[in-house]
Amino acid sequence: MNKWVIPLLIVSVLLMLPEVLRNTIQIQSEDNSVEKALGSTNRGYGAGNTNANLEQDRQYGVVRVSGTSHPLAEETIQRVVAKRSLEESAHVSIWNWQGLEAVTASARGLDQQHHFANSYLVGFKPFKTRQLWVPLYTLAMNKEYQYDHQQYAGLSDIWQTSRQAYYQKRGDCEDHAILLADWLIELGVDARVALGTHNGQGHAWVVAIVDGREYLLEATSKRRQTSWQAMPLAALAEGYEVEFQFNRNFFWAKKSTASTRKYRGSHWIKKSQFVRS
Repeated sequence: MNKWVIPLLIVSVLLMLPEVLRNTIQIQSEDNSVEKALGSTNRGYGAGNTNANLEQDRQYGVVRVSGTSHPLAEETIQRVVAKRSLEESAHVSIWNWQGLEAVTASARGLDQQHHFANSYLVGFKPFKTRQLWVPLYTLAMNKEYQYDHQQYAGLSDIWQTSRQAYYQKRGDCEDHAILLADWLIELGVDARVALGTHNGQGHAWVVAIVDGREYLLEATSKRRQTSWQAMPLAALAEGYEVEFQFNRNFFWAKKSTASTRKYRGSHWIKKSQFVRS
């Protein structure tokens, strides 16, 4: 996976991940009467082949951050991202809002715009099935793994929506994870995209909670498993260090830098809620 990049402005180390840097950007409100601090950290969690004929899902929305008085709008993050170079804007960004750190994430999509992470889960179900192993099996059969920089002229992180990920022949870890999580949610599963590292490299995967148990699903795996019982419990999965997780509505961040294999509990903070417009 690609390493973290250096943002443009004020830099400080975030959490314990290597080469993760943060910038704080001062922006003016529409009437120039209120100055808000908006910080972001560019991350490299992985990436997909542009196709203008693919349906463009509506991803616009706002993020309501717990403990703040005003929502974070997509226009705000896009205004900040617009000041960056093409290469810099092609990294996942973790955003601060009104004094709170790491309240949500955004990534550049196939439409060349940054959108909130939740918005890539568009409520897409390719076809109906009662077998929970079918989505992962379908990914193993039909979608090839390829790094973003190999598809997008050296750009490190370009995300596909779940619908785009199904029809695009190639994609990287978050494209696989977004499609898998969204499909499982449509089947009634509490599924989330997890962001962090695997064996020290930036990565995205899926955690699914079924019958009270947490399963870690490696969406990029090409093993053609035909049984849910073959899926590994998250508590037994080695090499995964989760930092954030999200579904269609919420974004969670770990409370501390301590390693964990549990995706629920008091060590997780529900930072924000995405409201699609």
